[in-house]
Amino acid sequence: MKLVKQFIINGLILTVTSVTMRLLTVAFNVYITDKIGAAGVGLFSLVMSVYTFAVTFATSGISLSATRLVSQQIVKGSGKGVVSAMRRCIIYALIFGFSAMILLLVFSEPVACTWLGDIRTLKSLRILSFSLPPLAVSAALSGYFSAVRRVIKNAVTNILEQFIRIFLTAMLLVFVSDKGIEAASAAIVFGILLSETLAFIVSFILYLFDKRHIRDLTAPPSSDITSRLVKMAIPIAVSSYIRSALVTLEHILIPKGLIKNGATNEQALSSYGVISGMVFPVIFFPMAFLTAFTGLLVPEVTRYKETESSKSIEYVTGRIMKITIVFSVAVAGFFAYYSDTLGMLLYDSAEAGKYIRIFAYLIPVMYIDNTTDAILKGLGEQFASMRYNIIDALVSVILVFFLLPPFGIKGYVAVVYVCEILNAALSLRKLFKCVKIKFRFFSLIFLPVACMAGAACLTKLITDLFSVRYEYMVITLIVGCALIFVFYFLLLRVFGCISDDDKKWFLQIFRKKEKKSNFFAKTS
Repeated sequence: MKLVKQFIINGLILTVTSVTMRLLTVAFNVYITDKIGAAGVGLFSLVMSVYTFAVTFATSGISLSATRLVSQQIVKGSGKGVVSAMRRCIIYALIFGFSAMILLLVFSEPVACTWLGDIRTLKSLRILSFSLPPLAVSAALSGYFSAVRRVIKNAVTNILEQFIRIFLTAMLLVFVSDKGIEAASAAIVFGILLSETLAFIVSFILYLFDKRHIRDLTAPPSSDITSRLVKMAIPIAVSSYIRSALVTLEHILIPKGLIKNGATNEQALSSYGVISGMVFPVIFFPMAFLTAFTGLLVPEVTRYKETESSKSIEYVTGRIMKITIVFSVAVAGFFAYYSDTLGMLLYDSAEAGKYIRIFAYLIPVMYIDNTTDAILKGLGEQFASMRYNIIDALVSVILVFFLLPPFGIKGYVAVVYVCEILNAALSLRKLFKCVKIKFRFFSLIFLPVACMAGAACLTKLITDLFSVRYEYMVITLIVGCALIFVFYFLLLRVFGCISDDDKKWFLQIFRKKEKKSNFFAKTS
């Protein structure tokens, strides 16, 4: 169980990192909303939709490719292969990073005026272009640290980047607070530029120190590393370009569709800002607990695939899917129950609370899809995953174009539901073809949902019976969170959703005497 313990420890490190970053992001969004308003958040979200496409081109699949290439060389036992693979990955990242920077600089004006239809986004786009080369190399280095299980180094870099971004942005916003949302948006993206650059410097220094400790430097590397990189990264990159372009187009069409529905430009930006800049960061915040472990699944499942350990793949898939379902149902129940309180506490907005409740019921689908994608990437099925993402994005663009003008923001909610369910269904279908796992609907879906419904009812009963009311909403949330999750866990145990085997497996991870076994090997 030694490797299992290492996986859990790395996962906990990444969990703390991811949760910290998501907390900072949500807090930062609250601060930004307070400073520039929902319309300002909407304008900034438009800028970021274009920047996201530029980032996709700059990275061009390098993070996943670096993880898989390095993992393959580790399985082969070639330290020289690891170094050689990373050298090629960094060169690849620099080529695409500088290309993306030049393209964004050249086309920023037509993008701002024609695509986005708002000249106020021009300055922000130009500033962001200079962050693309360091960001691309950082992506390659992040893939390396994931492959060699040195997640603490990724954690340090990510947290440092986030703190620097928030600190610099807060300082810059003080100086431009009275100069309008264009200046505010430029201040925010300048903070992104500086933080990405500093994060790259720290990450590269950590890599230089780390590679000196790579063992087995005498073993020969694979002779086809460059061709492997190209064959792996380019198809991922092309698929990513298509999907990212479609997603960017979708985000451009949303305000335009709302305007056609009768909203003014500021109202359209405000509605778009509420959902994309305020609600979705809250909805995706708890995914940080899962993302840490699912990110580690890619190199581990890759190693299983290389060694043809199908039983281990089946076992880890079953375990992680069960954890994902149980956790996501808990989060969905909590958000649905306390949506109004969250909306008022975070943003002083009843509208935000309404949309948190609406999208809360979609959380299990979103989280399961995220886990499924991670497993598929580890199995080498990243192209299938990309294909489904492209289908999802294409359907989303079509539905946004046709549904938003007549139905407005309600049409957008319907689009999100349809596309998330479609993507998850396609990914799960592919996973079940690749991995033979038993999916029991009653025990994996119905019982957790019923237990959460029961936990919510018991929480309401207790709070009503004892008239539990607090002056501060944050105390209400803390007490409510404790009650609803305790009741949920107890009901899961009572109805056998968390079995003695699950408990035994978890406790065995931390026993002092460890048996020699494969990663995540079944203990029974």
